[in-house]
Amino acid sequence: MKKGIPAVLLTAVCLFNAVAFSACTQPQGDETVEPEKMTYWDLYRTQAQKTPAPQGKALYKASYGYTLVSEQGYGGFSYQYRENGAYYDMTYAEEAWQGGGARMQGGVMAASATAEAVRTFTAPVAGNAHVYGNPRLVNGTHAYVQILLGGEVVAEYDLTDAYGVYHSHTLALSAGEEVRFVVSGEGEVYWNPTVDYTLAEETLLHHTVDGYYGDVHPFYDENTGKLYMYYLSTGMQVNDRAERFSSLLTVSDDFIRYTDTPLSMDEENPPEQELYYALGVYVDKEGRYRSSYGKGSYAGGSVSDDLLVWQNAAQPYVDEADGLLKYTWRAYFDEGVYSGRDPDICYDAQTDTYYCVVMNYYSSAEAQGEKSLALYMAGADGRFSTKSVRLVDFTGRGDPECPQLKKIGDRWYLFYSVYGTGTAGNVGNLSYRIGDPGVSPDRVDWNSKTEYALEGGDVHAAQLCKVGDFWYMYGWINYTPHTNVWGGYLNLAREVYQREDGTLGTRCDEALTELLNMGRVATFRADNVSTDGMTADGTQFTSDREGGTAVLDGTYGRSYIKAELELGQDAADACVTLSQNGVTYRVGVERRSGELFLVIESGSVGCSVPVREADKFSLTVVADGPFLEAYLDGGYTLSSNTRLAGEYTLGITGGKGAKIAADVFKLADYNNIFD
Repeated sequence: MKKGIPAVLLTAVCLFNAVAFSACTQPQGDETVEPEKMTYWDLYRTQAQKTPAPQGKALYKASYGYTLVSEQGYGGFSYQYRENGAYYDMTYAEEAWQGGGARMQGGVMAASATAEAVRTFTAPVAGNAHVYGNPRLVNGTHAYVQILLGGEVVAEYDLTDAYGVYHSHTLALSAGEEVRFVVSGEGEVYWNPTVDYTLAEETLLHHTVDGYYGDVHPFYDENTGKLYMYYLSTGMQVNDRAERFSSLLTVSDDFIRYTDTPLSMDEENPPEQELYYALGVYVDKEGRYRSSYGKGSYAGGSVSDDLLVWQNAAQPYVDEADGLLKYTWRAYFDEGVYSGRDPDICYDAQTDTYYCVVMNYYSSAEAQGEKSLALYMAGADGRFSTKSVRLVDFTGRGDPECPQLKKIGDRWYLFYSVYGTGTAGNVGNLSYRIGDPGVSPDRVDWNSKTEYALEGGDVHAAQLCKVGDFWYMYGWINYTPHTNVWGGYLNLAREVYQREDGTLGTRCDEALTELLNMGRVATFRADNVSTDGMTADGTQFTSDREGGTAVLDGTYGRSYIKAELELGQDAADACVTLSQNGVTYRVGVERRSGELFLVIESGSVGCSVPVREADKFSLTVVADGPFLEAYLDGGYTLSSNTRLAGEYTLGITGGKGAKIAADVFKLADYNNIFD
């Protein structure tokens, strides 16, 4: 279930989401009502479904008992209130369980002045069970929660914020024994606890497929509200073998979980290209789905009505300029072009123009010879010019792979990933250049524009896609850390947005930020760390020398870490550290030759991206097994696959004078993120 939304509202939210993607206005009598704009929460929507009641040694979530159900004991959970030490059953009325003034509505629990709200799980069988959850405030300033096994207190917590706490205990249960989740105090608490007899291990949020993702080409379909992740096969599948470079597809309707989805070619009119016939998808003037692919001397095209079955888009015509037979939706490369690849097409409704950006080689040496990104244009008829506009010269540099042109606001942006800037020298480091306000891409002097980095070298061949009014970026993170390989895992959903000066920022959007956080686990304090060259003042640590450290007691699994960093003018760095089996990674801000970088590094390996000068920074680190994602000041992001595994030792480190405060929270996993 979506966090922050009571179950009673979930059905209405899902019904709203089903129609929220229409771009049309709806008349209401003599007035025209504009549709509500998409929110971040619409992207991560989940469908309310009644779950069959589990039996035996299974997984029991409190939400199974209250989602589209109003029955005491369903799914093992019942609803009570405690008054003067005695327990009484609640009754269901006005879409909530009520009794003694206490109330439970979906996952939200509220006590009264005289009665506590109690959610009770009755063990169906004997066995060990993992009992975990994230009670947190959704209203009010304070609440007190307890977990009871029989009459004994297992754990108790004070809640004072919307993060709440994460509790995790393995309990030996007897058949018929009761585990109670009790709320008291004035605050309303959202709490969807789980009792898991299967003792299942956590599942990483970073997603991949059989054989790994090759280059990905995300497309968000406003008609269905689904994210279509087209990608190239690496040819390494174990199950259904697919030839290398074949077009493949996974689809997500919640931006977290993906389903393998078959693609096919139309039997009567198949695309001329049998391998990568559907990759970068765009919507044409008539609302049809189109894609493009390189054919050596031209960029070919395919078309679909459902995003799953693809046809050849080419239609013959005679070019009046030269009298030659040509085909629509083909961008024939300019005179002097030896070959071209990685075409990407977009449609601009304002000028009724199709733009095709492609990598063109001008000699048989290809990557070692003269090359550039080139632009070809077509009108509404799909007849592309054969005369190109050279955008940026890349002679002497790595290939600018997977290029894109995107119009954000009143500016055009040129994106590409230069070969040689990624992990161990392969493709990576998504770069971009900014066009002039109100100027079409064919009239921008792209060669003169500053090249900016939007990511580090561990997210490869990244692409942008438009999602309503938002933009998101996806690439693949190499499946073997710090090694030149092709293929890997998707980064977590990454929003890209435009700053006032035209530069772009990247961030974890506000909905995903909330979903990832499963409650506080620890705060760095003087009484729970080992220090070396650091001094504590409450929860803030100051480094007394270069490389001062504070290491949190114990070890921690998959974590969500929030830190406040202060470098001042002299400190070389301020970082969070994660260590395991003698390997330590630093994640934070580092000063190099007077410039600042967001880094994920261990010794000589890692990645970085430049950031703007500042004294103070807010850093968030998602530690998802070996995958680290860093978010800085809501404007910079970095991702990496590392040599970490299992439990981490967590710490902080900084140059002399650096000040750091940090909290550790539990990171949600693939199966409980919507709890």
